Amino acid sequence: MTQARSREDVINQDTADLHKLGYAQELLRSMGGFSNFAISFSIISILTGAVILYDYGLAWAGTAAVMIGWPLVTVFVLLIAASMSEIASAYPTAGGLYYWASRMKGKNWGWWTAWLNLIGQFAIVAGINYAAAAFLNGTIITPILANLGIDFTNTSTFLGGLLNGQLITMGILMLIELAMNIAGITIVAILNQVSVWWHIVVVAAVVILVFAAGKPDQSGLHLFAIEPLDTAGSWNNNLGVVNLQYGPAVAYPIVLAFFFSLLQANWTYTGYDASAHVAEETIGARVASAWGLFLSVAVSAVVGFIFLFALSTHLPNLSTLFPATVEVPPQATASQYYFGGGVAVIDILVYNLGSTVGNLLSAAIAIAMAFCGLSSVASAGRMLFAFSRDDGLPGASWLKKVSHRYRTPANSLIAMVVVSWLFTVAAFIVGTGTAIVIVTAISTIFLYAAYGVVIYLGATTSEWMKERVWSLGRWSRPVAYVAIFWVIVLMVLFSFPTSGNISWPFMVGTVVLLLVYYFGWARSRFQGPKVMGQEAELTELEREFDQAAKGLGTV
Repeated sequence: MTQARSREDVINQDTADLHKLGYAQELLRSMGGFSNFAISFSIISILTGAVILYDYGLAWAGTAAVMIGWPLVTVFVLLIAASMSEIASAYPTAGGLYYWASRMKGKNWGWWTAWLNLIGQFAIVAGINYAAAAFLNGTIITPILANLGIDFTNTSTFLGGLLNGQLITMGILMLIELAMNIAGITIVAILNQVSVWWHIVVVAAVVILVFAAGKPDQSGLHLFAIEPLDTAGSWNNNLGVVNLQYGPAVAYPIVLAFFFSLLQANWTYTGYDASAHVAEETIGARVASAWGLFLSVAVSAVVGFIFLFALSTHLPNLSTLFPATVEVPPQATASQYYFGGGVAVIDILVYNLGSTVGNLLSAAIAIAMAFCGLSSVASAGRMLFAFSRDDGLPGASWLKKVSHRYRTPANSLIAMVVVSWLFTVAAFIVGTGTAIVIVTAISTIFLYAAYGVVIYLGATTSEWMKERVWSLGRWSRPVAYVAIFWVIVLMVLFSFPTSGNISWPFMVGTVVLLLVYYFGWARSRFQGPKVMGQEAELTELEREFDQAAKGLGTV
């Protein structure tokens, strides 16, 4: 009978695996398998993406966005997650995708993968926290300040209109998340575990209460039917109906509106590569990271559909959220929703359960979004640290420094928070009411572009397969090619200028800048993953960190 290995033996093996990849154990390895799953589950956060873009799904496709769109997207995303899990089990290191691409095909592929992933990480941190700020203001902060005689809402403007209440709350929230992340992975891991149960309890409460005490559906919509509600914007979702008030409408087959609505589900399913990014802090990383990545999607799929089904079968009259006419700023691709100011999920909860219970549950959702933001900063900070460790971007010597006291990539975390907030400010200045769709579409496009690259490399190379311990066997390549197909589809869909979205010009402009940077500097100077030293040097470096971090707890 094989004797079970002790925790210390597993950690020693993890460290040995990391040494083979060329890196020292600088970060604190203390996360268990559940904590690894929890960080990806928290970033997916069905109470963030599925909630903040629920209005968007209704606007484009009615209940079909959930009833058909969610299961459809789930199938493809599970295949993507499965393909990535295989590779994660072969190369358990922070930075994940960047390192995988470098090992499978070379430093140049790694460089491009890193930048695609990194831009997506900045955007997802921005999108999650901007959404969280909206809900925190609407459900907790604004009501409290109103009782004190202070007028502070999402749309309250400051500094001559450069900032609004939502951006200010976002900045404060991200500073709190930054402090917690710098203070140690132990704190973040504990809060991620709390986040999992918080999400499940809130979803259970919503589903049980809505089905037990909810009111009849008054929307007039039919389940599984593609029935767009946005008919006032200049993107007309009803083929053949011309909206003269806002200029010539863009007419297209109604099924295309359904595909645009898939942004709701696909943006929700982003960030699960977090399980790979924290591999250097996970015990039993090869197996735990792979399962954490895959199961975070699988569990979110089931819990999310139950939650959205409850909402979609108990809709109020939607005429106030989607009026027949609405004031739309004069831009060519405006959608009425993004200038309507409504938040459908809060309306649904208040309609079914009354203002007291409805607002309490909405506040609970706001807290879930804050948990999601905390996890996103942790994951994105590790990605930035790992790329900087190999001198992949400007300022790398500062960005790759690890706090000896807390064993966290403190400088990379600071940079991630600051740049993500400034990115959102820029999106707000450019798009005003469309800021949320700008950052969500950009994060989806760039993250999935990185996912697609590594899956393609995994399907067209074989050396890495000798290292994997989580395997799809003979289904590995077929699954990978279907996953690549979906990545291509969603990148085309979410690049369309729907709802004032600037993701297409942003994507083109970013790629042009990266091409200039690549041929002007990186192609000749970037060396790819570096070996930090020989075994004795790595061990000595680790001893210094162990002594500095003595006294920190584990999770």
